[in-house]
Amino acid sequence: MVQELVQSGNPYVYLRRKTYYFRVLIPQHLRELCPSLPREIKRSLRTDSLTDALAMVSDKIPLIRLLRSTDNADTLLAICQRLSDFSKQVSQWVKSKLNGYVQQLESPPAWPIKKRKVISLDRAWQDFSEWKKWTDKQAKANQRMFDNLRLFLGNRDVRDITKRHLKTALEGISQLPQRNKKQYNQIPLEKLPEITIPDEDRVSGKYIKEHLKLAQSFFSSYLKHEADLIQVSPSEGVSWDYENRRFGCLTDSEVIEAIEKAKFKPEWFRWFLLMAAYSGARRSEIAALTKDDIKLCPDTKRYYFVVKEGKTKAARRTVPIHNHLIGKGLFEWIDSSNYRIFNTAYENLNRVTDLFGSILDRKVNDHGERLVFHSLRHTFITKARAFGISNVLVQQIVGHEKNGAGQTDRYTHTFQIKDVLKVVDCIQYC
Repeated sequence: MVQELVQSGNPYVYLRRKTYYFRVLIPQHLRELCPSLPREIKRSLRTDSLTDALAMVSDKIPLIRLLRSTDNADTLLAICQRLSDFSKQVSQWVKSKLNGYVQQLESPPAWPIKKRKVISLDRAWQDFSEWKKWTDKQAKANQRMFDNLRLFLGNRDVRDITKRHLKTALEGISQLPQRNKKQYNQIPLEKLPEITIPDEDRVSGKYIKEHLKLAQSFFSSYLKHEADLIQVSPSEGVSWDYENRRFGCLTDSEVIEAIEKAKFKPEWFRWFLLMAAYSGARRSEIAALTKDDIKLCPDTKRYYFVVKEGKTKAARRTVPIHNHLIGKGLFEWIDSSNYRIFNTAYENLNRVTDLFGSILDRKVNDHGERLVFHSLRHTFITKARAFGISNVLVQQIVGHEKNGAGQTDRYTHTFQIKDVLKVVDCIQYC
């Protein structure tokens, strides 16, 4: 259901089907204090006027702040009831309540001032994760990045985290290794900062930038604007500049040598490598293939495989199978395999990375570009374009958005198998 957030400076108002709504999320630590509290309070404001909606919600802001500073269950329930009530009495109740607090502040307290309740980084992250509603894949990736940030930030109160703390954390993360490398993936995270990591094994600048983006969403979007727990986000004004070292292209001799060395590795890996070299498909796409994804085109009598999902809409496509693979015995091997053809890779993609790294003699090419398994995809695309194949045909085979023809791109649909055979058939390693 489409919802349009209102860019009005008020994070508690949003537009849905031409009607404005009021919505406030109840933090997890308050729901634990009072289990009967709802996860969120949401009410229709019954108006399509932004001005009227903001006017009705303005009296709720002090209530929301009062809610987040209260640790009494009965008071929390009372506040939530009044947050749900948009009658005229709410404004009077808020004023009387705030006046009572002002009088308490003006008169000397008869009891010791209560120490503020700690909002730990772990607790705030748990609330943030529930609020975001990620997919399982997104949740795992973001949890790994949070673990890295927490390693250097510590489980301190989120209100005490400063810009300097965040910068120090990013600098620390830049010294960590790529955890998908075999020599590091068994070492506990907390032990990694004690190890000297070679430059070529460290995480990329792009990956560090992703940590910063996650921190900006966590501190600024959630803790500051949504949960109203901090006044200043430590991510404001923080940047991370880096030189992006792109993946390189392999030479024909390097591909041939890799294929020969793969004969001494598990048989599934040899076919996995051949599929990548002769189709340009992504690692995850090949790993997800099943026997049902292998089909025969009735027009061309050529076999092809179907990529059912991927990074983008364009990733869903059909790719002809190179005759070289069929001649090598691909189908005989598939017949003897499981329903999921590359089940080992499907369960652990890093296994592909480790095996490919073990058969490469060099990790960087003459242009300073990294040589990894994904380089096979770069190699396929480079060879097809060097052969003079039309860009749009190459883009369809490798799952890229068709572009470069302006308005004509809108009228260009999926090419038939017979139209894209030349992209695959031109690939030869000699």
